[in-house]
Amino acid sequence: MKWAGAEDGSMHEKELKIGDIAHLTGLSEQDVRALIQTYDSLFTYRTIGRARLFPQKAVKIVRELAELSGRGLSPDEIAEEVKSGRKPAAPEEPAEEFDRDAAPLPPEVVIELQVMRDTLARQERRIVRLVEELERERELRVEEADRLRKAVDDLEERLSVQQEQLALVAEWVDYFDRQMDEVTRPVLDRFRRTVAKKSDSGQSPGRSG
Repeated sequence: MKWAGAEDGSMHEKELKIGDIAHLTGLSEQDVRALIQTYDSLFTYRTIGRARLFPQKAVKIVRELAELSGRGLSPDEIAEEVKSGRKPAAPEEPAEEFDRDAAPLPPEVVIELQVMRDTLARQERRIVRLVEELERERELRVEEADRLRKAVDDLEERLSVQQEQLALVAEWVDYFDRQMDEVTRPVLDRFRRTVAKKSDSGQSPGRSG
């Protein structure tokens, strides 16, 4: 949300660039730009050339957005929390009273904790994805093993059928050999008897003379 500025007295406070907000919140300029772009309706600023200048309250808004972003809320819910003025964490007044006796945590420490939570959340999501990928890979390997087992069983079955067919062929060959022996043996016997008779008839006249 833009505002044009010098006439309304808002120029009395120091205006901040995105780099200033990043320094004060401990966030990177890239993260600050992303928050401002996502929740543009929560910010007022004016532009000078290509630069955008924000009021100091932008620092508080960015901190609230950074903290709420790590709580699993949707962008609409985060924007509603900031607009309604509800505190994203414990009330600030008791914290200020506590700060009178103890040094407050630097903003960069708070941001680092948020970054750690975000990093852990990303790692958890990555672990879940890896587990899912490993499960899919295991299922693929099981399916492949089943296909190979079926192929081996099919080959063994075909080999068994071929062996049975070869055994049947061998039986038929033996049968035909026996039949041929039975057929050819009488022929040979008749041939031998015929030869013997001719031999006997050729020798008989000589004996009688």
